[in-house]
Amino acid sequence: MTQQRIQDYGSPIVAQSLKSLTGSITSAGILNGNEFIANSSSVLRINPGACVTNQGVIIIETESKFISITTIGDYTIYYSHTDVNISGGTTANLTKGSGLLTPATVSGCILGYVRYTGGALNPSMFIQAPPLQLGIVVPTNENANWIFPINGQGYVVPQALTSGGTIKITSPWTTYTPMGSITPQPILYANIQNTDIVTGSITMIFPFKVGADPFAILQIILSTDTNAFVTPMFIDSTGSSVILNTGFTGQPNYLLQTVSIPRTTVQTPNTTVYLQLQISLVAGKGARLHCLGLSTYNSPI
Repeated sequence: MTQQRIQDYGSPIVAQSLKSLTGSITSAGILNGNEFIANSSSVLRINPGACVTNQGVIIIETESKFISITTIGDYTIYYSHTDVNISGGTTANLTKGSGLLTPATVSGCILGYVRYTGGALNPSMFIQAPPLQLGIVVPTNENANWIFPINGQGYVVPQALTSGGTIKITSPWTTYTPMGSITPQPILYANIQNTDIVTGSITMIFPFKVGADPFAILQIILSTDTNAFVTPMFIDSTGSSVILNTGFTGQPNYLLQTVSIPRTTVQTPNTTVYLQLQISLVAGKGARLHCLGLSTYNSPI
């Protein structure tokens, strides 16, 4: 086989070979710059920078760009690009798309998201991925790490309602058979049952240590009977609490649930925050907690 050197010194530049090379060593995303800045109460400024599209085309922007945002909603900020095999190519257009678009539906490169809730634009409304680096996997919702609770004693605190239901928790190794399978699988879970004839409740509190990045989502796998309600609550570094979901109920199968943690929560590095589960059970009903964890992954998709 004859040796080929792509873009060697003095060789002709071939558009397709350069794009193929770029696309094989990196994915679409920001290479540097392109930071979102609140230029005014209703204008987003995108700093100069470089990015690469899903076709392997590198876009270098040398001037700041400005986008007006005045209507409450979610927006995707991206370069729209139509690929052609011509050196110099065609112009990439900076676009404000309505909703949370995915890389699979955008021909070009997503710079980030703006979740505008009204009032003056501010950084808490901006979501951008870190710049691409060779050898580093860009996280997604599927491969983002979970942080599990700090291992310790005494984080299960029973609280009975005035009706005085009796709640029992067991955590055995047991087996279950997944749907579509005939082979039992081991599973460790907290089996929470109301063995009384009246409604009762219990609170489970799990501590987490905050690192350099704040927690952005809760992921939890659980199963609940009808009239068994599991309501997650997040308690931040200041002790302020916020309900994350109105309550999981009526889920006979173990399901993965993903719930966002508001960006307005205060999470100071090297402090402890808490995930609290408020569990309310009608007489004879129960919930089964498989596992839970928090993640710093902050993209909405």
